[in-house]
Amino acid sequence: MKRLFFCLLLTLGFTAPAHAALRLPATVPDQVRWAAGELDQALAQHRLTRANIEATVTIAVKPEPDDQAFALDRSGTTVTIAAGGPAGAKYGLLELAEQVRAASGDNWREIVAGLRSTKQKPWVAIRADNAFIHIHPFVLNDLTMWRAYIDMLARNRFNMLDLHGAYDLDTTGFSNLYPMLVRVPGYPGVGNPAEQAKNLASLKAIVAYATSRGVRVALMNYSINEDRPRSPTKPPSPIKGVPAGQIADYTAKATAQLIRELPQLYMLGFRVGETGQPADFFKQAYLRGFAMAGNNSLRLYTRSWLTSKEQLEPIAAAAPGKFDVEIKYNGEHLGLPYQAMQERFATYSYEHYLDRPADYGILWQVRSNGTHRFWSWANTDFIRQTVRTFRLGDARGFTLESPVSYFSPYAAKMYRAPADQAVFPYVWQKDWMWYLAWGRLGYDPELPEATLIQTWRDHYGAGGDAAYRAMQAASRVVPLVYAYRFIGADHRDYSPETETGYTTNDSVVGSRTPIPLSLLQYAQDQTEDDRSFLPIDKFVLGKMDGLVDGRYGPFAVAARLHDASGEADRAIADMPPLTGRAADEWRLLHTDLAAAARLGDYHADRIEGLVWLDHGVRTNERGEIDQANVLLKRSRDAWAALAGLADPVYQPLNNPLRRQKAFSWGPALADLEKLDATTEDLWNARPKGAHHNPLLLTDTDKGGTGGLGVAGQPTYRIAADGKSIAVTAKASAARPIDRVILWWKPLPSDAHWRAQEMIMGNDGWRAEVPFTREGLMYAVEVQDVGGNARSFPLQAETRPFWVIDPR
Repeated sequence: MKRLFFCLLLTLGFTAPAHAALRLPATVPDQVRWAAGELDQALAQHRLTRANIEATVTIAVKPEPDDQAFALDRSGTTVTIAAGGPAGAKYGLLELAEQVRAASGDNWREIVAGLRSTKQKPWVAIRADNAFIHIHPFVLNDLTMWRAYIDMLARNRFNMLDLHGAYDLDTTGFSNLYPMLVRVPGYPGVGNPAEQAKNLASLKAIVAYATSRGVRVALMNYSINEDRPRSPTKPPSPIKGVPAGQIADYTAKATAQLIRELPQLYMLGFRVGETGQPADFFKQAYLRGFAMAGNNSLRLYTRSWLTSKEQLEPIAAAAPGKFDVEIKYNGEHLGLPYQAMQERFATYSYEHYLDRPADYGILWQVRSNGTHRFWSWANTDFIRQTVRTFRLGDARGFTLESPVSYFSPYAAKMYRAPADQAVFPYVWQKDWMWYLAWGRLGYDPELPEATLIQTWRDHYGAGGDAAYRAMQAASRVVPLVYAYRFIGADHRDYSPETETGYTTNDSVVGSRTPIPLSLLQYAQDQTEDDRSFLPIDKFVLGKMDGLVDGRYGPFAVAARLHDASGEADRAIADMPPLTGRAADEWRLLHTDLAAAARLGDYHADRIEGLVWLDHGVRTNERGEIDQANVLLKRSRDAWAALAGLADPVYQPLNNPLRRQKAFSWGPALADLEKLDATTEDLWNARPKGAHHNPLLLTDTDKGGTGGLGVAGQPTYRIAADGKSIAVTAKASAARPIDRVILWWKPLPSDAHWRAQEMIMGNDGWRAEVPFTREGLMYAVEVQDVGGNARSFPLQAETRPFWVIDPR
């Protein structure tokens, strides 16, 4: 393809040459002009302007994703940015602005000496923020907020705003967007004309503003026949003004009308599974509307939840190359930084959608607002690890649920004190570090940590490094709590920031099976990743039966939680006194980080306490019951400390997805005390004749590797007929190896993990298993004669399985 070049000549230097000038051709997109303005602001911090420095930017027209790439080169006092497209030029200028801002000196010659050359290109093409359109009030009409929000996304290298709606914060229900936005010929009775005009004008303004920042907009309409339900008990109702049997026609015409009104829209979407409609309905509704509008650049998209690949394939075939499927990354939570939900999770995972070839693209939908609802969070190791998995299935990228997707964006709805409400008018502003880390690392997971730390110094001055360390440590708590104390894949199942880990029928939406509330209920847990984690009760029973297991058990998880809490506490203690804006921001962040640390202690002590309690009751060991009581008391103390931190700062919170109204942390303490007081009842009801050896822990039980290891990635060889694969691993151990096991499964998420003994050969431990074009996941477990066992690759460090992609 012929390359077209635009030249932006920015001659900028301390002693400005005679030819110094900024020449921006009229055809340069707004996003590049905006990024040049960001550079102006960085220069102004050094009392410089564009006329004081030398830089040249060239823009080539290249296909996605190379259009977002750039190379920044410094030679002498001249900086050259060679960009693959306008987006690359924007990112190159933002990179230059960032480096200038962090540099020292009061003239260009000094500043340019500290700049570094860099080549960058996006890890994935699409990096979307998944925000929700709230109604009552209609949040799209707050244009001041959306302009600030889009600027923030653009600075952080997000390149798509993925709007889903319409969502009612109170009822948690979704309504059809079309009656709120467009007048449809032939359906004059649908919607309020004045409201439609106002709402559509706001959406147009948002799309136009986003386009000016190089942020594309996608819009997904969740409902086809609901009309603004205001009560969770009100059933879906047909759209008023649409006769029975004409919903497909109305939808087609509304789709066409909306597309014509929004020519800059990048993607238009719909949900399939929740509607109960066959694929043909969407052909007659959305695809027909798509054709009627005549916009050949628009893409269509949907979600995989509650539907099937077989149902979506006809839709994809009717829109080849222009259809994307958003697949839940890990259900409706962010517990683990890899595709962890295997075997039993159905449409909460990716099923068979990764099979190739396919007529659709894939976007990983990272549902996170169920796990992180109130406390600020940003662990960069976790995010890097997550981002590196986004290429699975040849995905085009990801769409990340924002911290305010299911909650109000207004800080006045969250904090008690007016002074706290005034620090950030919008909740998402307090989560600036969330957007920074996900956006920047989503573009480049190898981004130097120093770049991120500098932003913390900008916010907290001398306390920046300590605040950053506190965030990294505290942010390890909540995801691990959810992953280990796993109650369900849906965001309606569990809110780990606000719950003790005990459930009743009242706290489970739609529950009909009686859920007895008992102290040991917590020990009868599941985990988000059954291949990597060993639940409490299975650990206890395994120890009693003398079994060896390479998964992370309760003591290993508790150790990780205590380590995170302790590191957070130490970093918080290192914070120097702050004043002004930095002090205000830290006051709010400190509450979140310290509360997360106490949550970590609560669960760590409860996990260990219930191991000793469960084992002691089963084995008739009174000393273990006494040890359990000590740990349970420490656990309650940690919860009391959590409540003491959070309740004075947060106003009584509404968490409707979990049926929590006017919630605060303190009241849970009384229930915990009642539960923990039942230890003697459990002891008295024990099987009196039972007796086993006391619980003894190995190094791997406590979280170590026990001297076990696997060198690098195992090698594999696919048989000539493609029906089997031989895997060879180089296992090692400090003690003699007892067993080596190959854990494997076909790649589709609903396939089951299986174990195959590996045999020692000349080149390592080898096993042969069946293989298909669907691809394979596999891990290697090593056991020694002392009872240590660990599965590799290590879940604590990386994705705990290797992948052979679909063929």
